Amino acid sequence: MPVVINPIENGESGLSIREKLNLLIAGAATGALGSVTPEDIAALIDTTPPAVPEGLTLTSEIVDGVTILTIAWDFNSEGDFLYYDFQVKEGDGSWIGLQTSAEIYTMAAKPNVAYSAWLRAVDKSGNPSLYCAPVTHTTAADDIPPAMPIGIQINAGLESIWITWIANTESDLARYELYESASNATPLESATPSHTTLANNFVRAGLDMGTALKFWVRAVDTSGNVSPWSTVANATTGELRGEIKVALIGVTFAPGQDTGNRLEWTAGNISFGLSGDEPTIQALPSGQVDWISGTVYVCYVPGATEITTTTSLTQLYADDSVILAIYRGGTDLQLVLGKAFTDGGLILAQTIGANQLVADDAVITGSAQIANAVIEDAHITDLDAAKLIAGTTMTGEILVNGAYRIDNPAAGVNLGSTKILPGSISISTGVDLSNWIAGGGTYIDGAMLSVGSVTAEKAVFGQRGLTIEGLEFESNKPATNRVAWSAGTIKYIGDDGNIATFNIASGSSAIWTTGTLYVYYVKGGTILAATTTVATAFQADRVVLATYKGGLDLVTDYGRTIIDGSHIKTGSVDTAQMKANSITTLLLAAGAVTADRLDVTALSAISADLGTVTTGLLQNVAGTMIIDLDAGFISIAVP
Repeated sequence: MPVVINPIENGESGLSIREKLNLLIAGAATGALGSVTPEDIAALIDTTPPAVPEGLTLTSEIVDGVTILTIAWDFNSEGDFLYYDFQVKEGDGSWIGLQTSAEIYTMAAKPNVAYSAWLRAVDKSGNPSLYCAPVTHTTAADDIPPAMPIGIQINAGLESIWITWIANTESDLARYELYESASNATPLESATPSHTTLANNFVRAGLDMGTALKFWVRAVDTSGNVSPWSTVANATTGELRGEIKVALIGVTFAPGQDTGNRLEWTAGNISFGLSGDEPTIQALPSGQVDWISGTVYVCYVPGATEITTTTSLTQLYADDSVILAIYRGGTDLQLVLGKAFTDGGLILAQTIGANQLVADDAVITGSAQIANAVIEDAHITDLDAAKLIAGTTMTGEILVNGAYRIDNPAAGVNLGSTKILPGSISISTGVDLSNWIAGGGTYIDGAMLSVGSVTAEKAVFGQRGLTIEGLEFESNKPATNRVAWSAGTIKYIGDDGNIATFNIASGSSAIWTTGTLYVYYVKGGTILAATTTVATAFQADRVVLATYKGGLDLVTDYGRTIIDGSHIKTGSVDTAQMKANSITTLLLAAGAVTADRLDVTALSAISADLGTVTTGLLQNVAGTMIIDLDAGFISIAVP
C-alpha cells in the first residue's frame, strides 16, 4: 500500500510535523517509497502561492452625512488559503496595509477624494500571491459646507500683514481662501479669492508703508463646498515717523544731587522739528527726578511744555517721546538727545525704526549685536571681538589647550591675537598669514600677493567675479561686420551675499562700422549691449566681455588672462623678454622681430616691414618655402 504524506503547512503543530517525518523515514526504510530524493523531501514544503484575487471593486455612498467607502473582491476557495493582504491609499498618499479573511471592507472616507486599493492572497504556508491590479475610485461628493473660520487675528508691520485664525476641524477640509480689498463691502460668495493657503495663517508681503487693507477668510472642503466669508479683519502697514531733531538751549543736567540719587535740570529752551523743517522753539521749566531702581528715561513729547520722565518703555512708546537722557542713579547720566541708543541688548523705541537703517549719528552704549548686517563704507578705528562672521572673514572652531573654543585663528597657533591693519594682516608677534597655515604659503601685504606656491586647475584674471556659462561669440554673423552671441548664464555674488543668476538672451544686433565695438554686460541685466564709446562700456556696473573690429577680428576673452594647464590665453601678452621652445599662432604681429633663424611649420602668409625685420633665414621646416632677407630684398625659392 503506497504511503501518502501531505505537505507541511505554515503554523502546523510540532506533533503533526514529526508524524509526517516519521512516515517519510519509515517508508524509506521499508522500501514503500522506493529511493528518497531531495525532491521528495522538498515536496513536503508547500511553495505554491495561491491564486491572484479577482473581482476587486470600490464603491461609496453618503450615510447620515458620512461618506462610506466599500471595497469588495471575489472569494478564494483554495483549501490552504489563510488571509488577504489588503492595502488602500488616499489620493497620492502612502499605502496603508491590513490583513483580513473576509471579502469585503468598509471605511469612513473623505467625500470627492480619489481612493485606490489592491490586495493579494496568502496561504497557510506563508506563500503570497501577486497583487491584483489596483483599482481607483472617487468617493461621492457631499453638499455640507465647512464652518466659517473664526478667531481671526491680524498684525501689521512696515511692509507686511500677518493673518491667523482658528483651524477648522472638518476631516474633508481642502484649503482656505482669502479675499483682500481696500473697501468695507463684504465679498459675494462668487467673488474670486485673492489668496489661497493650506494652513490657518497667511502673510501678505510686499506692501507699501501706510497701506490699509481688509481681509475675509473662508474654508473650502474636498467637494468644493465653501463656508461663508468670515468677519472682516483690517490692518494698516506702519509708517516711519520722520526723524525728529532736538537741541537743548540753556538746559543743563546735574546728576547725583541731594541724597546722591537725584537728577536735576535747569530751565531753558528746546528746539525740535522734523529733519528739514523749520524747528520750533519751546520754553521749558526746571525739574528733577529721584532714581530708585532700574532705568529712568528723561523724555520730551514734541509740543509739550515740560520735560517728563518714565521708567516704563510702554509709556515711552505710547507718548511718542524723544529720549533726552538716561539716568541710573548716582552720577550715571548719559545724554541721548534723540539719537539712536542701544541699552545693553535693547534698542530703545523711537530711536530706530526701519527695515533699512540709515543714520548719520548714533550713540551706542553697553553692547550691540547686529544680525545679517550689510555695512558699506564703514570706518572702524578699533575692533575687539571674540567672534567675527562676514562674507569675507571666517572664524572657526579652534583647539586650544585641549578644549574647543570659537576665537580668532591665531589662538590655535600661539594664543596670540589677530590684527587687521591698513594694507596688512598681522597674527600675534612675528607670526603672519604666510607662515601661520604653512611656511612659505600665501602672504598678502597691501596690494602685493607673494606666494611660495599657488596650485589651481585653472586661473582666470580680470573677470570681476563673473561666472559665464554657455555664452559664445561669433563674428560675421548673421551678416558681414556683425557679431552675434548665443544664450547663456551669468552668475556672481550679489549685494546680499547670495549667488545671483541671470539668464542672458542671445543677440545679433551688434554692427561694427569703425573703431572698436565693445560688447558688455550690465549688472543685474538679462541681455548684452554693445557700444563704441569707451566711457559707456567701462562704467562701474559693467564688464566688457568681447571686442570686435569688423571681419574676423573678434576677441572673446577681452580683459581676461586665462591660465589653464600649460596654456596662457589672453588678449595680449606684454613683456620685455619672452623665451619659448615653440610659438604656434595664426597671426604674428610685431613692431620688430630680430632672430638668427625663425622656423615655421605651417606658413600661409608673412607680412613684414623690411626696415624693421632683420633675420638670416626664414625657412619652412617642411622645405616648401625659403625666404632670405638680405639688404632689403626678398628671394623665394621652392626646393
